[in-house]
Amino acid sequence: PAPRALAAAPMATPEEWYRSLPPVTRGYMTSAVAATLTVQLGLLDPSLMHLDFPSIFGSLELWRLLTNFTFFGTFSFPFVMSLFFLIRYTKELEAKRFEGRTADFLWAMAIMGAVQAVVAYVLGGLPFLSQAMLSAIVYVWSREFADTVLSVFGLFNVQGFYWPWVLVALRVLMGGSPVLDLVGILSGHIYYFLEDVQGYSLRAPALLSDFFDRGRPGPAAAQAQRRNMFGNHNWGGGGQRLGG
Repeated sequence: PAPRALAAAPMATPEEWYRSLPPVTRGYMTSAVAATLTVQLGLLDPSLMHLDFPSIFGSLELWRLLTNFTFFGTFSFPFVMSLFFLIRYTKELEAKRFEGRTADFLWAMAIMGAVQAVVAYVLGGLPFLSQAMLSAIVYVWSREFADTVLSVFGLFNVQGFYWPWVLVALRVLMGGSPVLDLVGILSGHIYYFLEDVQGYSLRAPALLSDFFDRGRPGPAAAQAQRRNMFGNHNWGGGGQRLGG
């Protein structure tokens, strides 16, 4: 008799799917949904979240340095697409490049976010940098998955290496401004250039690594033993790591 077909694996519940996400991806997604939900319900004014430098420096409203990265707008199709991109590319990047290194991923986002904030201060008129951060994550992803082939609406294929620029072109074709995307690409390239091309070790400070990665197996645990409280950055040393 023919062997019986194996039973299909049961589909994961929403809770199981949510808990299966890597910690940074899960935390960023949760923050984005919470920010949009509280604004949508009228519980929070988005003006209290945006990047307002007079309020930051004059009134020490330091939370704005974080909250401006979490608001992707009210519930809409662009919000859903932003959430989809956030989950997909943050998850894949965290699972490969930053596997077992939650603190290093957060530190990378902090570096890119600092670059974006400086650019926003110089240019002005950029109250929310969530789209720029998403673009930076996609840019670093495109270097890590440079040879991955993606389909654009089923019309043509493009290598992952060029994906950030395809997204910029699509935004322009749809009548949007590419400024935030370009700010994100700039910050992502600065991080990639420093760590992957120049070989600088942009590791998280030991305090951050001990908090997020203590007790986890993997390279982060061993590295934490060799870092001082400032991360023991190896400025100027190391080899080069090109491409994905």
